[in-house]
Amino acid sequence: MNASGGGLFLSCGEISGDIYAAGIVRALRSLGYDGPVSGMGGPRASEAGTEIFRDFRELHLMGISDVLPAIPRLLRLRKELVERVFEIRPDALLVIDSPDFHLPFVSSLRKKGWKGPVIYAVTPTVWAWRPGRVKKLARDVDLCLPLFSFEHEFLLRSGVASAWSGHPLTDEFASFIPRKEEPGRIALLPGSRRSEITRLLPPLLECARLLRERGFHPVFSIAPGLSPELRSWMVHALKDEDVWEEDGRSLLSSSIAAAGASGTASVEAMMLGRFMAVLYRGSFLSWLAWKTLVNTRFISIPNIIAGEEVYPEFIQERATGLNVFHALERFLRGGEYACHVRRSLALAKEAMGTTGAFRFWAGRIEEYLSAGETSRKRMVRS
Repeated sequence: MNASGGGLFLSCGEISGDIYAAGIVRALRSLGYDGPVSGMGGPRASEAGTEIFRDFRELHLMGISDVLPAIPRLLRLRKELVERVFEIRPDALLVIDSPDFHLPFVSSLRKKGWKGPVIYAVTPTVWAWRPGRVKKLARDVDLCLPLFSFEHEFLLRSGVASAWSGHPLTDEFASFIPRKEEPGRIALLPGSRRSEITRLLPPLLECARLLRERGFHPVFSIAPGLSPELRSWMVHALKDEDVWEEDGRSLLSSSIAAAGASGTASVEAMMLGRFMAVLYRGSFLSWLAWKTLVNTRFISIPNIIAGEEVYPEFIQERATGLNVFHALERFLRGGEYACHVRRSLALAKEAMGTTGAFRFWAGRIEEYLSAGETSRKRMVRS
């Protein structure tokens, strides 16, 4: 472990956060930063040159039944990270996503007297729910680095320091070589979490049957990285279907349209200009919480960016194979509706910003890392 102090201390708690951490560290090195980087991360951050103090998978919990027994362990983990920050006294602290852990972590640091700069990448979705977190960001965080322009604008309106130039996906798709589009292929993407897969597979199987009857070729995605048990269950459930076990992005690029879970897949479909029907089915309690607490009209990011329902959203009892089939059929008939969808998707893609997001983030972080003590005191709150 680094005992000399200084440098960057980072913390992430998800697979996606580990990917973002690695991208940031590599961009920092490309800018010439040669100070130490350590903290809580995973294999990707480690490969990028981060000295791992704790493995991010210690935060990987599946649901309330996992969270409650884990609370004492999570409190100990937070305490250890706080102690580590005060031990090495880094030049700056970077936290990525995982707000349920990171907001209390940063608050604990501040209460114990930490005056150094804190940067928050992939900020909490305060624009959608739990807006009270805005006050915590304004109080404890020096700079936010959100993914989307609408998040950036919301944070600025709320008095939170924020910087944005684009989403890291813009770089990935700038270099992505799409597969050849297969006539009639429809991508069906039931997701990567057990709960969404088990709830969405039945309506998607119904939709697949209807598509085949009309001469289309439905292909189901089995997401890479599933547990062996879940993958085996899916393979059996889809034994009579065509399946795709490579990355879903390649399946989307080779398809004329798609249907599936909201989330990353819908953003990737937008980046590829592919139409998608979005499904959501949750437990009664999770949907009740969504209806009660979430302050947004839509569940998919492309629709939020566009400000309209470009991707039809079928939620709870409306998430049926017949409804999804009709939505796909309407788009595939062409005409003004299909033209409007394509125009809206192109505008939404533009709203993802410019390439070079990691380099932009690294540049802002490096300003804190390279500032002298006097300048740093001016950069952080008194």
